[in-house]
Amino acid sequence: MLINARSGMKNSKAKLLDAIDVFCAHGYAVTVYVTQAPNDAYEYLKHNKVRYDIICVFGGDGTMNEVTNALMLKKEKPLLGYFPSGTMNDFGSNFDLGSDIKAIAERICKGDEIAFDVGCFNGRYFNYVAAFGAMCDVPFTTDRDAKERLGNIAYILEGIGKLPEVKPIDIRYSAKGKTYKRNVLFGLVYSGSRVAGMQLETKSRSNIDDGMFNVLIVEYVPTLFDAPDILTTLIQNKKYIHRFQTDHIVFEFDEHVIWTLDGEEARPGNKAEITIINKALKLLA
Repeated sequence: MLINARSGMKNSKAKLLDAIDVFCAHGYAVTVYVTQAPNDAYEYLKHNKVRYDIICVFGGDGTMNEVTNALMLKKEKPLLGYFPSGTMNDFGSNFDLGSDIKAIAERICKGDEIAFDVGCFNGRYFNYVAAFGAMCDVPFTTDRDAKERLGNIAYILEGIGKLPEVKPIDIRYSAKGKTYKRNVLFGLVYSGSRVAGMQLETKSRSNIDDGMFNVLIVEYVPTLFDAPDILTTLIQNKKYIHRFQTDHIVFEFDEHVIWTLDGEEARPGNKAEITIINKALKLLA
């Protein structure tokens, strides 16, 4: 069990011992490691030579991202278990995991395996979303103490504060043999159903193992921020929203652009090549 004690709300760890008790009752020998710093889960798994049957992650989407990046380097990949305890927990919602820690542990011991796709962004892996543009840096710029106290409200407050900074981004992207040039507000490349707490697809499990990304590109509308309801304005102007599926996409920018991968900051650059690895890992859920 890899535990990020700093993830999510402070009371989310109260029943952690219940999960360990369930594992021991089912005959597992449990090794517990509490991460000490950012990227510690990745480093621990990368250098640990012990072969585990199951790697359980107790943390947020960022901690799960670290674990995925470590496991993708290994020839033999253990099964995964996930106890979502972060602020948003978008990845866990794709598997309908819920928040009952004891129930999740019981399902892990039951042994039902669900394969899921993993994305590759310029050589770095992600579980469910690569994003750029308006307020996509909010997940990793929001104060950690505020997230522990306020949960996703902290993200909302941080996002409101960044609205005056929003600027259009000139992009070129290529997919399915075609290239497009657009002036955009933001872009998402994702699998699953939910991003940043927003339900983007109707079914969560239907597109986590199909070998395809969902792509959402939202063009910049000059009068957008004058509207009383930004979301309604975008929905009513569907010509500014572009959605499609692909297994490979390349983005190019005139300037370096910051991306977020599963809510964690990626190295800024002016080019991003994103591919999908079909059914790369398996989760017990």
